[in-house]
Amino acid sequence: MFIGHLPAGYLLAKSPVFARASRTVFWGVLLGSVVPDLDMLWFYFVDQGSTHHHDYLTHRPILWAAVLLIGALFKAGFLIGLAAGGLLHLALDSIAGKVTWGWPFSEVSMTLVTVQATHDHWIKSFLSHWTFKVELVLVAVALIVFVRSNFKGRSE
Repeated sequence: MFIGHLPAGYLLAKSPVFARASRTVFWGVLLGSVVPDLDMLWFYFVDQGSTHHHDYLTHRPILWAAVLLIGALFKAGFLIGLAAGGLLHLALDSIAGKVTWGWPFSEVSMTLVTVQATHDHWIKSFLSHWTFKVELVLVAVALIVFVRSNFKGRSE
């Protein structure tokens, strides 16, 4: 997923699940929806691309489950939001990218859809695949929700 993580995080943060949550939780969800991809910095600048970034700890669901558990134990809304956003990120990555959901108990990673190499660069292949249209829909829906929630009641 290229552009869909943050809009999906926004939609989750605005959903009925978090409707009564604080702004701290809201920002936790937004941050969590993108923070797993901070491992790309390590991937490019340290690891030189030798290990796929989905194999790093930030893309392991057990990390985000642990953050969720800690947040719940300490009633830390930001951590709960961060974990929810992180788990959402991994769920979205599972559509066309491999995520090892059973780690550390299993090394099996799965993907729902395989994006074939149809172009000379992998990014072009992803951008031309139908799954990218799902991301565009996420962006459009998030923009609609944003506009409606920010301008609701102003014209009355």
